[in-house]
Amino acid sequence: MRKAIAAIIAAMLALTLVACGGGAQDKEAEQTPEAGAEAEAPPAESESVAEPWPEDEQVYEAFPVAPEVGVPTEIQSRLDAGRPMIVVFYDESQKTTDDQEEVIRTVTDMYRGLVDVVSFNIGTYITRDSKGEISVRPDIDADEAAKKVAALISAEGLDIRLTPFTAVVDGQGYVTWRHRGIGDAKILEREVLRVTQ
Repeated sequence: MRKAIAAIIAAMLALTLVACGGGAQDKEAEQTPEAGAEAEAPPAESESVAEPWPEDEQVYEAFPVAPEVGVPTEIQSRLDAGRPMIVVFYDESQKTTDDQEEVIRTVTDMYRGLVDVVSFNIGTYITRDSKGEISVRPDIDADEAAKKVAALISAEGLDIRLTPFTAVVDGQGYVTWRHRGIGDAKILEREVLRVTQ
């Protein structure tokens, strides 16, 4: 009888060790895929949420002013006055435009008078490739105002590749944050507070 009880206790201890993950060799066996077995593919990312590129989030650089072209008057007047601003580039033909406008309105309604919003509908200035990336139309040079906006879109300017595109500029004329795609109201609020306090 004692032998039977000892055998049951030994079996229970062995089961307890296995259940608690006591064997390092067992973990390795679980992690190593069997020969010929396909590895699981990572879950597909949602196409509706734009991934930030390295310049997204916090930056601190002077607002780009093309020496021979300048910037649109709406921006230059605020840079001269030392007014913080949210600069938005959008294409009204995109479905995401209304969503981004709602995010910006949510924040600016709370902080009315502290920050200006300057927006540009750049749909008429650009063409879009199959990936959605934008490029400035070649015939833009004919219009002086459009040329200033095109300078901001370029890689030497704000490097706008997709719309909507949002940049926050402080009262000293520095871009403190930029984002492509639909933003988050909480993050935009944080950035507005950062440039207005």
